[in-house]
Amino acid sequence: MVRLSAGEKKKRLIIGVCKKLFYRNGYVGTTYEDICREADIPPGTITYHFDGKAGIATAIEVEYEAQNKIYIEKMCGDLFSKTQLAVIENYHMWKRIYEDGNIRRFLWEITSERIPSKSVHDVVEYYYKCVMGDQGIEGIAQNELDLIVAAQLGLSDALVGRTSAEPERFTYEEVAHFATRFFLRQIGMSDGKIEACIEDGKEIFDRLPIDNRYYVDFRYDDRYVAKLPGVKE
Repeated sequence: MVRLSAGEKKKRLIIGVCKKLFYRNGYVGTTYEDICREADIPPGTITYHFDGKAGIATAIEVEYEAQNKIYIEKMCGDLFSKTQLAVIENYHMWKRIYEDGNIRRFLWEITSERIPSKSVHDVVEYYYKCVMGDQGIEGIAQNELDLIVAAQLGLSDALVGRTSAEPERFTYEEVAHFATRFFLRQIGMSDGKIEACIEDGKEIFDRLPIDNRYYVDFRYDDRYVAKLPGVKE
């Protein structure tokens, strides 16, 4: 069993408290006083361990982005290709954003005061590399991939903002289709192949037993992961 240092325990306490507060009250609606009261810590503890409230939100966002992929992979195992999983994960992410107003609010509020995060960049870069490996795509230099990831992050932030401002104007399917097509175009896939991948992934996604309770309070509770037949425990 790994023994955590006192500092690591304190960081986990703060993140755990902020997950619940940010989910229920929003990032903007949560004050330093709220965090200190809930965690029973002095104000200086937050700034000692994090770059303020924004630093805590970044840590929560990075985990949230990763859990989107983890949830689908737990459910699907190795039944599908990494490209299929990427399409499924994108549809899952946007459907959940539309269905869960608390998550949508959190993402929109941190997007509004976005500070570039290397951690978030690394997560999205990993997604790209998964698909590139699956499709046998080579020849994209690291510098170009860095710019591709930056463009993808910018697009995602813009879409969160646009759909938050006019949630009734677009369906989650429209947004997910657009975002997935943008994602795959950046690594050189043809439109015909992209559309075939999206159609295939969406057909699989529509059959999945998605349960959004997995994300309540950003807890990521495995009780709400229903594995598909054939997926090993």
